[in-house]
Amino acid sequence: MKTPYGTIFVAGLAVLSAHGAFDVRDFGAKGDGVAKDTVAVQKAIDAANAAGGGEVLLERGVYLCGSLFLKSGVDFHLAEGAVLKGSPDREDYNALDVAPQNWGRLGSGDNISGGHLILCIEQEGVTLRGPGKVDGNVGAFLKMPDGSHPPNKLRVAWRPAQMIWFVESRNVTIRDIEIADAPYWSCFIYGCEGVVVERANIHTVRSPHTYNGDGLDIDSSRHVRVAGCRISTADDSITLRAAGQGYLKNDGPCADVVVSNCTFSSDCNAIRLGVGNGVIRDCSFAGIRIEDTRYAVNAVGAWSRPEHGVDISNITFRDMEIDAKGFCKFYYRHATGSVFDGIAFRHVRGKVRERSIFDDTPERPFRNLVFEDVKLEGETSPRVIRTN
Repeated sequence: MKTPYGTIFVAGLAVLSAHGAFDVRDFGAKGDGVAKDTVAVQKAIDAANAAGGGEVLLERGVYLCGSLFLKSGVDFHLAEGAVLKGSPDREDYNALDVAPQNWGRLGSGDNISGGHLILCIEQEGVTLRGPGKVDGNVGAFLKMPDGSHPPNKLRVAWRPAQMIWFVESRNVTIRDIEIADAPYWSCFIYGCEGVVVERANIHTVRSPHTYNGDGLDIDSSRHVRVAGCRISTADDSITLRAAGQGYLKNDGPCADVVVSNCTFSSDCNAIRLGVGNGVIRDCSFAGIRIEDTRYAVNAVGAWSRPEHGVDISNITFRDMEIDAKGFCKFYYRHATGSVFDGIAFRHVRGKVRERSIFDDTPERPFRNLVFEDVKLEGETSPRVIRTN
């Protein structure tokens, strides 16, 4: 197809809008919140990828979609007033076996299907940006037949898994976007390298409670930068995990994650470290504000069933302002061999209402746990462990 912007060869319709973007409306999207736009939006993504990359544009409107697959070179742009809304229908989401990395198969106790709204599997150079919104349509999933809220997650009939799922992809950017009302985790960075998440506003419904309503989960990923984000969630706001073993094609540690100038608020933990049998190391948090939160920082060796657990080392926190029920909760739980070594807090201010919990064992003490210039109203001096 010949256009003023060059020649594009793709199967089916592929056109560039006047400003050089692949406008999903030119591929048949309605954006009226009623018609299913999945096929049209995917066609635009495929066309941009086939052309060697380009902007896929969603102008103002509500685009009701099931699973969408982002591809290399695509700049997926939700303009001001654009909403990508998750379909309420199970058949509109990917199958559980969409990829071997789809660990949703492990989440049966959470009643998730393994489907995702946005998937990016083994791609490179992908951007997801706003200022528009990705809306998980949580109200369509967390309800009983009579319309009431399920009393616990075991009563949830079904729901998609992680709403936004980047897996083993490289050079990923997520910026200037609202990520709202996921029925499960909001955004999962899984086995990726070279990721930037900046100025994202991520929130899940806290009342009524969104079970497992996490914000940003970073698992077995390296060279990740998170900056200027605001994350308010029913469950953990941000997590660093190492649970990729056996599911990722190229597993590795969760390492070199730098989080700066963010605000976190959670009914559970603002910052969560742990889960898995791998390694979390060489990560930092700076310029962090934590408000209206249960625990500011939680670290756990293994969440369920006895297993070796995760090794956590060289994690630094500095210049934090905290208003939370508790400052820290560190414990091995079901871990049989994990180690916490070199976790440091420096220049922390704020107030808490309960003492911190540090639950280790004489056989496996937390090593090199450091507090410097930590002053919190309501907290007696946290226990300081410095062992060589």
